[in-house]
Amino acid sequence: MSMTLAELSKIETDVLRKSVIDNLILESNVLEMVPWETIGTLATSVVMIKDLPSVGFRKVNEGYAESTGHFEQKTENISLFGGDIDTDIAIARAKNTIADARAIQQTLKLKAIAYNFNDKFINGNPQSDPEEYKGLSKRIDNINTDGYTDQYVDLADTTNSGILRDQAARFAFLDKLNTLIYAIKGHNPQYLLMNKKLLLATRSLLMREKLLDNARDMFERNIDVYMGARLIDIGVKSDQTTEIITNTETLGGGSYETSIYAVKFGIGDSTWGIQQYPLEVRDLGELESKPVYRTRLDWNLGLATVDPRSLGRLYGIRADATA
Repeated sequence: MSMTLAELSKIETDVLRKSVIDNLILESNVLEMVPWETIGTLATSVVMIKDLPSVGFRKVNEGYAESTGHFEQKTENISLFGGDIDTDIAIARAKNTIADARAIQQTLKLKAIAYNFNDKFINGNPQSDPEEYKGLSKRIDNINTDGYTDQYVDLADTTNSGILRDQAARFAFLDKLNTLIYAIKGHNPQYLLMNKKLLLATRSLLMREKLLDNARDMFERNIDVYMGARLIDIGVKSDQTTEIITNTETLGGGSYETSIYAVKFGIGDSTWGIQQYPLEVRDLGELESKPVYRTRLDWNLGLATVDPRSLGRLYGIRADATA
């Protein structure tokens, strides 16, 4: 059985586990939308389509030329992810605190976990840190290297003056954004991931051109939508200041650039989440080694991609004329 955390939250009966799930998806739109497959192992093999077989015409009494499609087998690895939440017994039993101390510590830990997941979802790089799973940035790099160059779209704006400069700049941005959307299988990515600065600029641009739609998430928060795709601010790292998708990229040859990542999820046919086992939350009680209560969150997870056209990146974007 596979489902997103949002779907799991609706049927979860364990109070502690449900509170953890709800806190995670409250802090991470990504965690709300990723579908998870339980694989029971620390790695899984997936088969990616390399190319299709050729077809042709023939003369009477002649045969067709034989041709087969080609595939590439890849291994997707699981990363061991989670954390312990400790609360000193003295603080937990204090009567003069404004809220439950363990609940407060749990909320803070879950914020950190959600921000870390968001970061690795984009920037995870097992080459620099073998404990991480491969995020979207490196996956799209590999897809581009494998010959799927349509998944890499360059805005090619050499003015460095921003997408809101004038109508021509707005239309140029929309043209390239539509190119990115069309590069995704079915021409309908579910999500467009970006940072806050670009989200605000894109919202302004779409409002001016009367192209902005809206939806609601499971918490009834407003979500911006363009061409059926949700516009998502991927947020900041756990230091709560550093943008996960920065405004200092130089991939397009300019300065102070940023990117939009397009993704289409689907278990077994696009990109999806893999987990050794579903998210576990355990109240370990008081530790013998010291007087603290411990709660452990344990979730061994990763990503898998079988269709290169389920991911794409528009780069070389400057939200405005300022650095």
